[in-house]
Amino acid sequence: MQTDANEGRTGPRYTAVCAVFLLITVIIPSTVFTWASGRTLEATAREFILPVLRPATAFAAVPVSVPAEKPAGGDEARIVQQAFALDARGALDLFQQRDYHIDGVRSGELQVPRLVLSDLPLGIKKLDSTDERKAVFVKTLLPLILLTNEQVLHDRDRLQKLAAQKAAGHAPSQPDRLWLAELAGRYGLKADGEVNVKALLQRVDVVPVSLALAQAAEESGWGTSRFAQKGNALFGELTWNAEHEGIVPRNRRQGETHRYRSFDAPKASIESYVQNLNTHRAYAQFRQVRASLRAQGKSLDSLQLANSLVSYSERGNDYIRTIRSLIRANELRDFDNAVLRDDGMELVVNPGKSSGIVEASLRR
Repeated sequence: MQTDANEGRTGPRYTAVCAVFLLITVIIPSTVFTWASGRTLEATAREFILPVLRPATAFAAVPVSVPAEKPAGGDEARIVQQAFALDARGALDLFQQRDYHIDGVRSGELQVPRLVLSDLPLGIKKLDSTDERKAVFVKTLLPLILLTNEQVLHDRDRLQKLAAQKAAGHAPSQPDRLWLAELAGRYGLKADGEVNVKALLQRVDVVPVSLALAQAAEESGWGTSRFAQKGNALFGELTWNAEHEGIVPRNRRQGETHRYRSFDAPKASIESYVQNLNTHRAYAQFRQVRASLRAQGKSLDSLQLANSLVSYSERGNDYIRTIRSLIRANELRDFDNAVLRDDGMELVVNPGKSSGIVEASLRR
């Protein structure tokens, strides 16, 4: 089981120390002087807030902050930073810098930062410790699962309010009717005439964090599989659609056309997985069990919901036993009550395969 004691905290190497010295004594003073000389004193305080990213051992060079122009409307200040290839060890350092600790999240003492890695960190398999490999994987996916569930809950809350209005005898407005039709289409329900709100509510709901983590761990080998590393494929989704990006399995027999679906980012894989459970006919029982738990006022028990996923894998009940074992052995249900930080800061990190961009968005 991963803990903060096994998250690979290592001191900076000599090159990093030199880079930091150069950054502090030369680059920052000259950059700030040049930038500040062209600005007025009316700049808002929000434009000066920068996320602190100390150089991790995996960074090829020290990130240099470049203030971006304030967008029109003033609703958001954006800062762009140049970064470099981020491997698994560097990801652990980044999580440490963001005060992101597994034990604190488990206990409920810490909230989860809105930290979005647009690729899985490189070289998870190269970490010597199993606990470290699991820590990188869980810490990378946890914010993404919570953000995906947050988006679903936003729609569910609006849907529940419209259902309550309808029960009180109030017809939905024209904008609400249009939104309902769009939502029904997105969740695979035909909206010929009036939308069946009750049926839609059964689909517009979250997937427990522990269940998503367990399935991703099983399907991707804790993020170490070829499909995960090359295509952010976390849930073993197959595709026969030529329009989908995909990776051909090495053992595919002649005449077969299926591929493992690949994604531009881990979050896209998670969103596809949640959408799959919420819409595909094979998972109707999963949705029924979830709706029943809701109706009884019970929490969404991942162990109980896992029993309804016999169609997810050709392994059937053996697969279910594996998922339940992963949830128990790694105490993943501790994360079902995890919440995102409500600090208005979302940090998007693009580790890239060679270089990338670190982008921070500071919202009101």
